[in-house]
Amino acid sequence: MCVDVDDKVVVSVGEKLSAPRRLRVAVAGLGVIGEGAALRLAEETGAYALCAGLVNNPDKERHERLSGLRTYSDPNVFLVEQPDVVIDALPSGEAGLKLIAAALARGVHVVTANKQAIAGHLADLHKLAQQNNVTLAYSPSVGGGAPMVETVRRAREAGDVRSITAILNGTVNYILSAMKDGASYEGAVKAAQEAGFAEPDPTADLSGEDARAKISILTYEAFGREFPQDSIRIEPLTAERADEFVKLGGVWKQLSTVKKSPDGGISARVRFERVDDDAFLAGVDGEGNAVRVINTNGEEFTCTGKGAGRAPTVASIFSDLERIAMTPPPDSEKTLRRIQTFS
Repeated sequence: MCVDVDDKVVVSVGEKLSAPRRLRVAVAGLGVIGEGAALRLAEETGAYALCAGLVNNPDKERHERLSGLRTYSDPNVFLVEQPDVVIDALPSGEAGLKLIAAALARGVHVVTANKQAIAGHLADLHKLAQQNNVTLAYSPSVGGGAPMVETVRRAREAGDVRSITAILNGTVNYILSAMKDGASYEGAVKAAQEAGFAEPDPTADLSGEDARAKISILTYEAFGREFPQDSIRIEPLTAERADEFVKLGGVWKQLSTVKKSPDGGISARVRFERVDDDAFLAGVDGEGNAVRVINTNGEEFTCTGKGAGRAPTVASIFSDLERIAMTPPPDSEKTLRRIQTFS
């Protein structure tokens, strides 16, 4: 059965599922993002029921509003809770990929904020989702609160995509903005961590790996095929490089770009560029993210929003959840899902 955090029974195994009904949602990873999603689910009295959590240490003390939540360290047991939707907020790309594949294979929808898990694997994961009549949603994995995945999709629907230019890492953008305003590199990194934009270990942000995974996802959305991540060149943000930008003056951004050549070739990279003459990009401050997509018809599609932090990412998770909730199940009379081993 599935329960609320106060142990009130919502749906029992074997009970027919009929609309309207509450979607049973399980959260994998109860860090900054996962806990935020779980807390919002715990407050829900309508469309969703929080079922379970997947964590490293089930005995760890949790937020008081999650004290009644059943938590597991074993993904097999976690999935036996029979959720309708799994939210993947795991810190590990490898563990996230395994969990996503296992959930999809047993007919469970997935909403993931784990860009490292899905980058380079979207074609296979979408095929698995289609085979099992479920949805793989990943808007939270790119752009935080900015609907970047949807923006690229709209551009592709209107015509072949020619190029993407984006600011994809909120932490790096925050650091560059803070240093432009006089902060030191170390002070800006610490401030980003204290604000919840950067992890305690910000290596993925500062190395460019985070932006590389995100532009890989947008490249798939634009062109419908995987682009090897190791083919995407990246530049790290070091203290020396950041100080150099301050000395040079102007507005510097970490830009993730994808271009399609006339012969159909695709190139992508993550690098720092001065954008003083580009009002759209230059105006993205703090933890902001932005994307500009241009198609072969010359049409331009843009969006901006907060790209880091708990609140915007959780909001994006719930946008995906709402879309799933509005999609009728292929078999509303189905009462039990098959059990499939996580490996």
